[in-house]
Amino acid sequence: MKKTTLMILSTFLIGSALAGGAGAQSTKLPVNQFSTLPKSGTDDLAKSARALQSTLTELQALQLQTKQAHWNVSGTLFYPIHLMLQEHYEGIATYADEVAERLLAVGSSSDGRAPTIVQTSGLPEIPGGFIDDARVLTFFTTQYQTVGERLKKRIDDVEKVDPTSANLLQEVEHGIEKYQWQVRAEFQQTPTDPNTGFDINGGKPVSLPGK
Repeated sequence: MKKTTLMILSTFLIGSALAGGAGAQSTKLPVNQFSTLPKSGTDDLAKSARALQSTLTELQALQLQTKQAHWNVSGTLFYPIHLMLQEHYEGIATYADEVAERLLAVGSSSDGRAPTIVQTSGLPEIPGGFIDDARVLTFFTTQYQTVGERLKKRIDDVEKVDPTSANLLQEVEHGIEKYQWQVRAEFQQTPTDPNTGFDINGGKPVSLPGK
């Protein structure tokens, strides 16, 4: 009786093993491979790291500037600009964190130190003290346009060597472009309102890039 039971059990185990071996090819789980990372020690990695670090530095500069303006904007549009810039600050902070983490993923450290931001962002500094609403709007229209144009160039530079980083930069560029549109909308002209911003700029039209 015991011998028969052992034979049945052995036959079952052997059959299971053979079935598993035959089906192993089709049931194999995917492996977490670094298929989208540029190769370490190559120009591709250096190019990707430069694009990401430059973007991180500019985003951190914008973080500081949006918060500064959020606190100090003054004028007729104080409250809506105050709220808008808080939303921009939070969105830019999220993008900065994602870019920093991507830097680490590709094998580079991320540099978020204050001297790095000041020395390498290449963005004009925001004025100190109270800032009137028209000046805040023109300032960020220009800042967002500048960063957006730089992002587009970086996307082209790394698209082939690091498509995942390029996709992330494209997402950031989309957000920055949206913020620029939200700022410019304060001066948007329509068929019923030839808006020039004169009402918040001492009776003079507000001068914006490309306008």
